[in-house]
This record gives sequence, C-alpha cells and structure tokens, in this order.
Amino acid sequence: MPMTPTASEIKTKISPPSRKSIPWKQAPLIAGTISTSHGLAFLKTPPHGVDLVEVRLDLLLSKRVSADAIQEALAQRSIPAILTLRTREEGGAFNWRSRQRVLFFLKFIPFADMVDLELTNIPRLGRVIRAIRRSKRDLLISSHSLKRKLTPLRLHRLLVQFRKTRAHIYKIVGLARRRRDLRTLSTPLLTHPHMRLAVMASGPLAEASRLSLPALGSKLIYVYLDEAAAPGQPSHKTSFTFPQMKSSFSPKGA
Repeated sequence: MPMTPTASEIKTKISPPSRKSIPWKQAPLIAGTISTSHGLAFLKTPPHGVDLVEVRLDLLLSKRVSADAIQEALAQRSIPAILTLRTREEGGAFNWRSRQRVLFFLKFIPFADMVDLELTNIPRLGRVIRAIRRSKRDLLISSHSLKRKLTPLRLHRLLVQFRKTRAHIYKIVGLARRRRDLRTLSTPLLTHPHMRLAVMASGPLAEASRLSLPALGSKLIYVYLDEAAAPGQPSHKTSFTFPQMKSSFSPKGA
C-alpha cells in the first residue's frame, strides 16, 4: 500500500477551468466513474450517453497517478466532473489525516463541478463545505452501507440526517442480496419525491437497482468507465436482452 499522499506534492500551477452546469432537469443522469490513469482520457472524450464523470481521486492517487496529472486532465474536461475523495472506512484507499484530506479537497474543488462528501464525515468537513458554497459548486452528500442491509428505520434516520445539511443531491447506497432489500431501498423515492435522491444497491442486485430505481425517481445512475469502483458496479458498456434482465432481477436466494 503506497504512503498516504499530501497536498504539498502538487507542484504545477494549472488554471482551473470554467464551471460546467449539471443538467439536473434531464435526470436521471449517467455518472461514469474513473479510477485509473487511462480513465482520465474520458474527461476530455466521454463515451456517448454519459452525463457526468466521477473522479475517484483517492483510487487514482493509490495507483500512483500524480495529483498534477489529475488536475491537468480535469482542466481539459469537456463534461461536468464529480470529485470524490474517500477514506479507507468509506471504501477508499487511504487512512487520511483530516487536515491533509481537507487540504486535498481545497486544492481540487476549483477543478470540479460537484463534490461528494460522506454523511458521517460532514462534522469534520465544515471548511470544505464552505469552500464548495463559495465557489458555487454542487454538493452531493452520500451514505454507503456496503456490508449491511438498510432497514426502513435506518433509511428514515438517514433522511433526517440528510436534511441537516443543504445539498443539491443526496445519495444512498445499500447492500441488496434479495428482492425485499431492493424494495426497502426504493421506499425513500416513493415517500420523499420532493427530495433529490440517488438510490442504488451494491452486491448481487446492483445492476437490477440501476435498471429499476431510476424509474421510481432516482436521479443518478452510476457505472464505471475503466474499472469497477464499488461492488457490483456495472460498466457503461453493459447491455441487456430481456432474458439477461430476468437473471439480473432474480439472483440466487432472492
């Protein structure tokens, strides 16, 4: 495992690009995740149909892609970009010290159009949130439960916590092994249609969630452009016939 990088490693002085507006009125939007050096090329030439590119800064840095190279690719982007910098406890690559992580965010916020912050870390990221608001970037607050199913009570508590911080969109990712798990995940979309929510599953029903939940109002569909960045995340090249869709909705033990 490489050493945790620091913001002082950013040496070049690259001018941030103009902010790109995110077309929320065209939701659901397809967000393509990149986490490798060759994936950076998608910022300039995204695949057809992809609306946003999520830059997994933590995974790129863990693969020894330099911060300067990432900034340079972001500066040349032709598509809105989401900046994501996760700690290891959030499914990321490093055990960041809070101060160093904040400094990395501050260096990269001008190069992004939306910033993804994990709900549990919001109390430690006040400086980052203020920078996002000052620069008029969109804020995405996310909550991931990759190893534990979300119950109706836990989902209700999540929605209550979400409301404490104003954001452009709130993302919920929950483990789904059976159809009833997927039904539970769909509940917030039906009970809180006034909230801008992106809801999806990880695990065996990850693909099924991307086919079904946008029809109920989920605003983002995550796929990967180079390598899967989450369990069960499908590729942007994934296509389905009706027989294939049947198997996606009927995993073993459903």
